[in-house]
Amino acid sequence: MDVEIKTLSSKEIYRNRWMTLKEDRIQRADGSEGIYSVIEKSDFVVIIPVENNEIYLVEQYRYPLGRKTKELPQGSWECSPDATPEEVAAGELKEETGLKAGKMEYVGYQKLAQGYSAQGYHIYLATQLEFIGQELDEEEYGLTVEKIKISEFCQLIHDGEISDATSVTAFLLAMTKKMIVESDLD
Repeated sequence: MDVEIKTLSSKEIYRNRWMTLKEDRIQRADGSEGIYSVIEKSDFVVIIPVENNEIYLVEQYRYPLGRKTKELPQGSWECSPDATPEEVAAGELKEETGLKAGKMEYVGYQKLAQGYSAQGYHIYLATQLEFIGQELDEEEYGLTVEKIKISEFCQLIHDGEISDATSVTAFLLAMTKKMIVESDLD
């Protein structure tokens, strides 16, 4: 495998429990040098909870945007790095929506923003749902849950009301794998 960019040095600029920011001095294949910033974050999960042609969404305040957004339940467990993605998915589903899935199917894995991070996310389709009670983290204060028709979810994507790329691509991947089919959209 040819390496098009060589790392000459790497310096940690910032770290907290969620992420590390590095600044790398690099040399490109043509010999020119530059700086590349890299964000290191652990992988996360996104869950598509579906029941009777309906999908569960969460709405929460997103500080960088300065507003609430609707998206699929998602998250990571920085404090439990040895947890399997399926354990994290089941835990995040319960924390954010209060739901327990009788069936959790693996949809796939995607990268979030490979231009500045290697972080990715595991996608799960949750079905046979039972409400057992929410357990929100303090960072999730004000998070609400809504169940809507899958067709309405598609319309919200179309209208730009759901702009979270993770939610959109997770749903699209499940559809392309025929885990969510057109009859579910009625």
